[in-house]
Amino acid sequence: MLPSPFKVGLQAKIEKAVHIIEQFNGAVVALSAGVDSSLVAALARKALGDRVAAVTAVSESLAPGEIEIAKKTARGIGIRHIVVATDEVHNASYTANPTNRCYYCKDTLYRELRRQADRSGFEAILDGTQLDDLGDTRPGLLAAKEAGVRSPLAEAGFSKKDVRETAHLFGLEVWDKPAMPCLSSRIPHGEEITVEKLSQVGQAESTVKRLSGARDIRVRHHGEGAAIEVSQEELLLFHRNRLMNRVKKELRLIGFTSVTIGPRKYPSRQDTAATAHDYLLPIINTTNE
Repeated sequence: MLPSPFKVGLQAKIEKAVHIIEQFNGAVVALSAGVDSSLVAALARKALGDRVAAVTAVSESLAPGEIEIAKKTARGIGIRHIVVATDEVHNASYTANPTNRCYYCKDTLYRELRRQADRSGFEAILDGTQLDDLGDTRPGLLAAKEAGVRSPLAEAGFSKKDVRETAHLFGLEVWDKPAMPCLSSRIPHGEEITVEKLSQVGQAESTVKRLSGARDIRVRHHGEGAAIEVSQEELLLFHRNRLMNRVKKELRLIGFTSVTIGPRKYPSRQDTAATAHDYLLPIINTTNE
């Protein structure tokens, strides 16, 4: 039985997820720095003990700081953590940036996870997919299905709200961390993904976060233009102390000659770059004189 703070319905879902996982003869968990996969890692550690490992993939498309968060989370859970390098940014099908770009990324990831699982003699690959993900158009789910990946959160009936509540009660520091999809999602579909563009986006997002203190931001890459998107709650941070002048100055050093900023809109639950201009409402526009 779980501690009293767990509500009955939530406790049942946790126990179901643990039961699903403990049926496997060992497992690897695809651990990003996000709350969903972190909770799966914690549940897998509870279910399988030492017969589990968390694997985090590192490539040019990983946002700055995410690997450090993943390492810290793994240490806190007490799970063995493996960091691997993946090369999706050198796959022409991926860099062409089609609408199913995520398929090629996840296909690469799951092939590597299978190698890691086989090396350890583990049976299963687990990911952090939960029920709210299933209503999205997510090409990566096809890659997961093809690779035989199991999703214990979805199978046990966890919503995103359930995930955050459980992670909080488990003491995971990432319980309220905003989602942070790969940097390639900031480049409009059909525009080539390059290491230079990914580096620009990563630097720009780190800069904007440092200057503003905002947590939930995106910087969309539109050639020489940067389109900053901020959560509605944090938008007011950018109206103080001539902050946008400082942002403009530092993003110019990265290679952006114009900057727009507006609230993030959500045409669907999926974070996608394809319709960035369709839903961005610019409130500030700064260009070089």
